Amino acid sequence: MSSMKGAIVNAVFRLPPTEGEIAIDALCLRALKKLNGRVTLSDEEYISRFKKTLYSALKESDLQHSDQGGMPTFEYTDNTLLKLRWNILSHTDRRQRAKMERRAAAIDWIDGLKDDRHYEYLGGLLMRKLGASRIHVTPKGNEFGIDFLAIAPAFSRSGMFLSKGRGVRIVGQSKYYSQPVTRDKVQAFNDVMNSIRNNKEELINVLPSWFRNSPAPLIGCFVAHSGYQSGARKSAEQNGYLLLDTRAAGEIVSCVGKMDHLRNEADVIRHLWEEIAALQRSSAAA
Repeated sequence: MSSMKGAIVNAVFRLPPTEGEIAIDALCLRALKKLNGRVTLSDEEYISRFKKTLYSALKESDLQHSDQGGMPTFEYTDNTLLKLRWNILSHTDRRQRAKMERRAAAIDWIDGLKDDRHYEYLGGLLMRKLGASRIHVTPKGNEFGIDFLAIAPAFSRSGMFLSKGRGVRIVGQSKYYSQPVTRDKVQAFNDVMNSIRNNKEELINVLPSWFRNSPAPLIGCFVAHSGYQSGARKSAEQNGYLLLDTRAAGEIVSCVGKMDHLRNEADVIRHLWEEIAALQRSSAAA
């Protein structure tokens, strides 16, 4: 049941917004049709049976996302009849609606990435959007679990990376998994972070000189397509790591910065591929 519930909740957040109040069962059916291309009788039976559970799970996921700085997706208008509406203040709130439409398009694009390598470049793109001044996506191969590196200045435009004047060095892992990241993956990343802090010799050829020579403090960052198990999240938070999932990633790449020129899904997709290509060129030249 939990895997089906999670798949439906994730699919709902990939829908573009529509106007008006909608019942949770109609919303979930719409999401499954977009995800699978059709809705089966068993899908309808499941949603009808567990619509209260789905409503609660959707609300909890939305609240967790907004608590972590994300954009709330819905207003939960009737907890008895299980109705909700997209979080658009009025029919004239075009900018908010455009953000939600771009986010849905960006998440669809991320879902369709061809392989892990593109997801690693997505990690680099996120750093650029969040204000990093230097970014490096490591070459394909055994790079000791390091997928991307970045330096964000002390006063980057996003406000996500704050320090007293030296900026922040970011060490990132991208996990294009079909299942949530487990605790052992975070624990293995702890060893990578300790090796960097201790200037281990085997990392000299992995870390660019601008990264090695910087006195800025280190912060770890995970980008995980399917999120995190509770134990992994707790361990990562205890170590001060930044945790992003695909919903957060889609929101960042499509909403941070001047993005109003992206007027439809085709514009969003073209823009994102152009950004990835630029990162590929810069990483190859590093």
